[in-house]
Amino acid sequence: MNNQKYLLIGLIILSSLLFFHKLGSYPLFDVDEAVFSEAAREMIDTGDWITPKYNYINRYDKPVLFYWLIASSYLVFGINEFAARFWSALMGVFLIAATFLFAKRIDGKIYGLLSGFILATSIEIIGLAHSAITDMTLTFFISASLYLFFLAMEGQNKRLYLISYALMALAVLTKGPIGLVIPAMTIIPYLFLTKRFKETTKKAQLFSGAIIFLAIVLPWYMLEIRANGWEYINAFFFKHNIQRFSSVNSGHSGPIFYYIPVILIGFFPWSPFLPYALYKTAPRNLMVRQAHHDTVRESLNGDINTRLALFSIIWFLTVLIFFSFSRTKLPNYIASLFPPMALITAMLLKEFLTPLYPPLPRGELKGGDISRGIRYSALFFSIICIMLAAALILMPAILRKIHPALPDGFADIPIKIGRWPIILAILFFASGISSAAASLKDMRSLLIGVTGLTSSIFLLIALNLAMPDIERLLQSPLKNFSVTIKEKNEPERRIAAYRINNPSILFYSQQKVLAMHKDNIEELKTMAKEEKPLYVITKLPYARELKEATGMHYAGQESIYILLANNMAQCKLDKK
Repeated sequence: MNNQKYLLIGLIILSSLLFFHKLGSYPLFDVDEAVFSEAAREMIDTGDWITPKYNYINRYDKPVLFYWLIASSYLVFGINEFAARFWSALMGVFLIAATFLFAKRIDGKIYGLLSGFILATSIEIIGLAHSAITDMTLTFFISASLYLFFLAMEGQNKRLYLISYALMALAVLTKGPIGLVIPAMTIIPYLFLTKRFKETTKKAQLFSGAIIFLAIVLPWYMLEIRANGWEYINAFFFKHNIQRFSSVNSGHSGPIFYYIPVILIGFFPWSPFLPYALYKTAPRNLMVRQAHHDTVRESLNGDINTRLALFSIIWFLTVLIFFSFSRTKLPNYIASLFPPMALITAMLLKEFLTPLYPPLPRGELKGGDISRGIRYSALFFSIICIMLAAALILMPAILRKIHPALPDGFADIPIKIGRWPIILAILFFASGISSAAASLKDMRSLLIGVTGLTSSIFLLIALNLAMPDIERLLQSPLKNFSVTIKEKNEPERRIAAYRINNPSILFYSQQKVLAMHKDNIEELKTMAKEEKPLYVITKLPYARELKEATGMHYAGQESIYILLANNMAQCKLDKK
């Protein structure tokens, strides 16, 4: 028991270091991070805790829970980047702890450790834990609800069903109907395949669960519909849910195989092991059409690991297929399939470590039978690492070659890259060679350790060396301009964003920002002639046309961004 406690504490420490490191050290990134952070700030500013607002206009994209969480951290930590990202990082730690506890309950502490370690060191999970968007919170609620539902189905405690329904309700309050759709798409096919549908629905306390679910979900939805009526129903349910699935929203489209490279990159460094893990953990008799139903049921009822493998594969496939057919696609949409991928991969790697950690009696997997497949997967990992190292070595030369053709003004400014591509190249090359050597010498623990450390060290290098270069180019100019304008404390000042969509301007200026396009030139020309201070932030290619049309003055330039003002006195702005 003490060993299990120490393993859990170790995973919590590791995930906290990975998820909270440099959490508030770089500006909010456009677009989604800044939108959620600004909407939560406006919730405090306006005192309206029912209807989220962005740029002081009602925002119906998502339900209210995530805004409440960010606003609560603002009240504790102040309005800053750390507070905006705090709940994503904390939910990430909760997710790792829940995954460990669930996997440990199924197949012991080593399986729990591997499941939590794989999930914590996956690139997309680390990235989402550092982002002030809903997906990490949603993933925790969905995963925890499915963990508890599975344990309840295994007869461990019927009350777990009720907690599972409550977590599904919180998922719905975080991102909408998808918080219920994903669990349902996982549980229902699983119950039919295992011929346990009637048995489970009798025990699952559906009536009590429905009351708990509705008691959590309905109050806010009813208040929101009462406040905004059909406008909210049409915008949230039809535009931001049904239409996102049936049509392309905001230009975020992609082919049906869009999420395959997302998994390859997002689940790295473990993605090379995933295909073999899916193949080896899939229950064999379910893959044969002629298998007799009684044989299937007997196999599934006889081994909890086989049932978990099936449950995890259904979870993985339903999320992947559902979002692959959605017309609107973004990498973070499939965040909820990372926990089942971790469970499946850990199941394989635990068997790989069988000579070191004697397991309980298991189903079909045998440590000796999978060694060759693991070695091929490790070789795949090594090849990817060496290819990444080569790409990073060539990056400066490639950027120099394509620099003149870069859009949006990037071609007009020098792009400076520090030593981080070389350092990352060394990391990936060393990881590739070490992985290959560990595999050839059958050093199994070292192979898994090297794989996990690759992403951990990558994170440290990226956040400490690469991120400053990226933020100086993309986000710091917007923050610097906005903060400088805010600190001038001019009455009736106005800020406009011309032909750009950068919500971070609102967050750092803490005021309404006018969104202006080419059709608004005459309006800007009129405003520029008024005595009220006017500041316009735009990109380098649009600055000249705006200056010539309005007579405004250049007030500053950083990277590709230009600040203009409507009188010379305002042009004495210090660059930070």
